[in-house]
Amino acid sequence: MSRLTQKSDNGIYIASDDKITHDTKGYSGDAVEKLAKFEDMYDELVSKQIEITEEMETLRQDGKMHTARFKQLLDRRIANNTIIIIFESCGCVK
Repeated sequence: MSRLTQKSDNGIYIASDDKITHDTKGYSGDAVEKLAKFEDMYDELVSKQIEITEEMETLRQDGKMHTARFKQLLDRRIANNTIIIIFESCGCVK
């Protein structure tokens, strides 16, 4: 992965001028686009977790906890949760 930011001596991250652009509506550029994609990915993970939990609850109520579908959903929920925990533990999200 090529970085778009560098950590400065005082600990804050800086993107060079060629990676961001400012206009009257706000900021854009490579660094902003990469941040937006990360935020979209995180939001999608959280949204999927809700959908997975709801589908698992429906299967649970129908007594289908030993089906392949339930086990697939459980695996996906665990994997997504692991990714979310990694993001949270490194301070990427709060």
